[in-house]
Order: sequence, then C-alpha cells, then structure tokens
Amino acid sequence: MHDIKFIKNNPLLLDDSLKKRNLPPCSSKIVKIHNEYLEQLNQKQKLLEEKNSLSKSFLNEKKKVEEIKILVHELKKKIDKISDLADSKLRELNKSMLFLPNILSKNVPDGESEQDNRIIKKHGEIKKFNFKPKNHLELAEKLGLIDYKKAVKISGSRFSILKSDLAKLHRGLINFLLDNNSLEFGFEEYVVPELVKSEALEGTGQLPKFEEDLFKTNFNDLYLIPTSEVPLTNLNRDSIINKNDLPLKYTTYTNCFRAEAGASGADTKGLMREHQFGKVELVTISEPKQSDEELNNMIICVENILKKLSIPYRIVELCSGDIGFSSSYTLDVEIWMPGQNKYREVSSCSNCTDFQSRRMKMRIKNFESGEIYYPHTLNGSSLAIGRLLISILENYQNEDGTIKIPSILKEYTNGLSIISNDKKI
Repeated sequence: MHDIKFIKNNPLLLDDSLKKRNLPPCSSKIVKIHNEYLEQLNQKQKLLEEKNSLSKSFLNEKKKVEEIKILVHELKKKIDKISDLADSKLRELNKSMLFLPNILSKNVPDGESEQDNRIIKKHGEIKKFNFKPKNHLELAEKLGLIDYKKAVKISGSRFSILKSDLAKLHRGLINFLLDNNSLEFGFEEYVVPELVKSEALEGTGQLPKFEEDLFKTNFNDLYLIPTSEVPLTNLNRDSIINKNDLPLKYTTYTNCFRAEAGASGADTKGLMREHQFGKVELVTISEPKQSDEELNNMIICVENILKKLSIPYRIVELCSGDIGFSSSYTLDVEIWMPGQNKYREVSSCSNCTDFQSRRMKMRIKNFESGEIYYPHTLNGSSLAIGRLLISILENYQNEDGTIKIPSILKEYTNGLSIISNDKKI
C-alpha cells in the first residue's frame, strides 16, 4: 500500500513508474478520490460541531426544546448520510490503492517485455555433448522415475508423481539448499503453514490483483500459498521490530500452489510449470539503507548453490515491463537446460522496498530515538526444486540415459552416484 501523502507530493513519479510498467497513469484519479474523502470528513466535522452546539442550547432555550430536538434529529440524519458517503469513498480509495503496483527503482531498465531484460552476468561453461541431449521428461520416463498417468488419474493435468531415486534426489536437494541458506548464509530455518488467510496474501501483494492465480479453499477464508514468501514475510505483520534486531533473515521449504491461469499450452507436461511444486525460499526484513546490500547477499546465496552443483547460470535484470507487482527491483537467476537448449528461470530475487511492510503494517522502532518507520522486505527463491531437478537431469545425463549425481549431493542421497535402471548402482 502506498502512502497517499507521497502520491500527492510525487504524482509524476507514480505516473512515470506506471507508464514504464505499460500501465495507465492514475495519480490524478487517486488524489481526486482522497480529496473528496477529506471534503466529506470536513463536512461531517462541521455538522458534528453544529449538532453539539444545538445540544448545548437545551440548557438556555428551554422553551424551544421540541424545535431544537427536531433540528438535532435532522443533523444526525445528515451526519449518518455523510458518514456513509465518507466510508464509501474510503473503501474506493483503499481498493484503488491495493491495485497500484510498487514504484520502480531508478535502476530498473526500461522495456516492454521479457525480451528487453538485461543479462548482467554469466557463469559456467555449457557442456558440449557428443550426443544429442534428451530433455528431462524423456530421461525420467525412460528410467521409470516419473508417472504422469497416475498423477492425472489422481489430480488432473499439471501434476506429477516422482518415484524412487528421483524422489530421493528431490528430498536431498531440499536439505542441501536449506543447509546452504542456514549454515553458510545465516538464514533462520522455519516450517510454516501452507494455508494462509486472505489478509496475508493482501499484505504481500497477491491479492486482490492476482486472485485468479490462487487456489482458494471453502474453509475459513484460507488459500493455498503460491510461494512461501507469503507466510515468511507475514511473520512480522502488525508488529514493531526493534531496529537492533535487523536484518531478519528467514528460509523455509514448502509446496507452492498456482492455478497458472493464462498459461495454457506452455510447459503443460514436465516439471517446468505445475500446479504444485516445491520451493526453498529466502525472505529478509531490512533497514531501508541496507536493502540493496541484502539483495546482493541473496544473489550470492543462490549463486553458491549453483556453483557447488556446477550448473551454468546467468543473472538477468528485469525490465520495467516484466517486473513483478510488488517488486521495485528484481534479478532473475536462470540455469542452463540442455534438453531445451536455453536458460530458464530458477530463482527470482526482489527488493520490495516498503511496499509490503506498509500493506501489512510492519514497522521498525529505534528505541533510542523513538523513531518509527517502515522496513524494506526482500524475497528470493533458493531454489525452485522442480526446475533444479530438470537442469541436473539434463546437464548430468550420459549417452546411455543414466544420470550422474553431482558430487555435493551424494551425502544428501545416501551415497547415490548414478541414477539408472540398474538398482545396484
């Protein structure tokens, strides 16, 4: 949620940011609604003062009691009416504000779509195979590691069942990623709910704008989480954080659930884009002046994983036309997938500045000076397990269709070194 005072003082900044996102400017509309709301409040205050004055006149105008009662009653009706109008205008203002995306950082490059994103770093050599590499689906199905027929029978399309060594590799990756985040980079590990209230999703920005992408239950206003950014960031909603406790750094593994509305025909089979997928997440609550540094720390944390796995990757700076709703600045990490012959996103690390903290009333207090202000929130995938599995299967495949296990993962997979049809290996 934006600060209305900021919008009134910086209307061109908001409109320019919206234009860069390919959205229509709306500062004048927002300011107009707010001014109308203030005018109604002023009218209400004047009527209240008039009513109070009349009520006091009972003491001095005993002969006109009935007349005064009628006037007070009429004023009360006017006050109730203007109160309803003011409340309606406030709801209109809040609704409009909830649909406003974050203001873009000055560092975000201009662009219309993902085609205009800027590659700022590449790491790792792309392996040259002496055979045509297969995609992860071919590899996994041939090895009997994935079962789509049963998944469709149980749940429908965009679900999968992982089996045997692939399930073991999935579990091993989770533990490896959480160890990396907690032991090497100081993120505190959590286990969090995968069902959240609508107010939690409103706080991080998924609601109300992206409701069609969410799975809502019919129980207690609960939604399945689209990302564990939601419960992790909301750990501090409606609270005041001691300045000396910052930064707060959290990590967790959860399943995530997305309807993928509008994505029909795109990656419908395979682990790229499913309704349910596993992800290890990073969230940081930061001093505003330190948030750029904390975003860099997140990227280093993600890079450390990919370097240990020897997977080629690149870092991409998202342009204004492709950046997310709640983000002010985003860097995507994309990994090489030989079976697709291209890089695909595996992590998106974003600085949301004070956009989310304002929406969820999360504040910092300097107990020495008494100053209270809003922290910056940051989030990043570390990493999406399914997409990481794709890259491992495709980058570590052998000509005979077997899969070598990255050496760093052997301790997380009970010493497994090769995935093959021969269960002895």
